[in-house]
Amino acid sequence: MDGSSLGLTRQSDAIAHFKISKASDGITARLVVNENGYHEAQRLRYDAYLAAGYLQPRDVTLFVDSHDAKPSSRSLVIYLDDQPAASVRVCLLEAGSDHEGGGELPASAMFKTEIENFLRQRADRGCGTKAVEITRLARSPLHAKNLALVLGLYHVAGYLILHFRADVIFAAVTKNHTSFYQRMGFREIAPPKDYPGLDVQTVLMGCLIEEHRGIPGRTLALKEMSLSDDTYLGLIAGERVPVFGGAATSAPDLIVNRKRPNSDHQSGV
Repeated sequence: MDGSSLGLTRQSDAIAHFKISKASDGITARLVVNENGYHEAQRLRYDAYLAAGYLQPRDVTLFVDSHDAKPSSRSLVIYLDDQPAASVRVCLLEAGSDHEGGGELPASAMFKTEIENFLRQRADRGCGTKAVEITRLARSPLHAKNLALVLGLYHVAGYLILHFRADVIFAAVTKNHTSFYQRMGFREIAPPKDYPGLDVQTVLMGCLIEEHRGIPGRTLALKEMSLSDDTYLGLIAGERVPVFGGAATSAPDLIVNRKRPNSDHQSGV
């Protein structure tokens, strides 16, 4: 799910006026590759869902599910001044399921039929059906008003979507966040249903890769990003990469980092 602690309700309009300042210089991202990284992501989820009222307090302060350990899932942690501050996961609908393996996506626990029908209709039209879900977006309650974290989270998650070479992006989104996702190019596919394990309902939304717009004026559309970008190359090398601070790319005042100064990586790899 999209993680309500991101605070995009009532803040989405503010994003249009938000100017990245020096406060964003300490924001970095790293791919989760070990147990410590998973614990950081799972603790961020627990804290975020608890603060949002989706969970009751419990002894185990990690929010874990079966998709974390799957090779078809990749998670990221965003750090603020070297401390875990936000996280996101992208899950791939594994090939060879003939769309009957919808359960391989977390959202299929609620929307299995809707996901299968959506992909089957695309297949009947000869369109690509490789699908991912962007899920477990969570931001620490300690940084509930830090919009730079929101921008960084959605931007870097884009590299995971590109990593899987997806045709379709699904997301289980709280109702009050649907308008924000629509701004990025998502459409509503199915009405709200109870989300397993959390006291919240979510809507199924989907976006075709070619229709993805990013956060307009603030983060890149997927078509403006590349797997040859140094940010991606650093992530898959296991590095902690800066999210902001590079040269402007597309939007006039966008300073998302694509090419890191003095990088050892070569473009086009």
